[in-house]
Amino acid sequence: MCRQGELGVAGPFFKLFTDVLHLQHTELRLPKTSTVRSRLAPALRPVRDRLGFWGRARRKARYLRDGIEGIAAELRDSPNQHVTILREFGATVGKDVSIHGPIFIVNADGDFSNLHLGDRVHLGTAVLIDLADRVRIEDEATLSMRSSIITHMDVGPGPLKDSRPRQQGPVTIGRGAYLGIGATVLHGVTVGELATIGGHALIDKDVAPGATMLAPRARLAASRGAPAEPPE
Repeated sequence: MCRQGELGVAGPFFKLFTDVLHLQHTELRLPKTSTVRSRLAPALRPVRDRLGFWGRARRKARYLRDGIEGIAAELRDSPNQHVTILREFGATVGKDVSIHGPIFIVNADGDFSNLHLGDRVHLGTAVLIDLADRVRIEDEATLSMRSSIITHMDVGPGPLKDSRPRQQGPVTIGRGAYLGIGATVLHGVTVGELATIGGHALIDKDVAPGATMLAPRARLAASRGAPAEPPE
């Protein structure tokens, strides 16, 4: 049997092999993520503050150039700055709010002051909020992806404007309420606390606290060789 010193050129490879065998029997101890983060935080804070300053300066410049519509575009494009941007431009945003962008804000009048988000509110991807009037989303409410809050109805300057005048009103989503995917709440509506709104439901009247509202399900209208299902 060869000894390590007799291996010549193969000596380094033999040492590497024995080191690997040793590592297999040794617990590899890496610092916890929280520990690394806490150690890096003081060093990264000046960098984060500087980046924050430049981000605010850039958004202010865009506001001067494009108005609040330019900032609404920032909300659509930003990966993770939604809460910061909303607060910068007048919205009231509570603690631990979660927003999965993009978020679509329309009809804001100069700023986002018509929007109030309580603590621990969750907004899913592609939520649309119409700020023609006030929108209040209370603590721990959830708006699932592609749900919409509409605070006005306006048919525009066409021939319907006299028979269908503009309607507008604030919307309130109560504490802990849930809006399913694609649900729409219209102007002047209050959704009570802990209410559940099913996916794709259209809500045009107040919903009582704790109530559940569901959209009609698809039914078979016609099929080859089978009668249609009667409506419920």
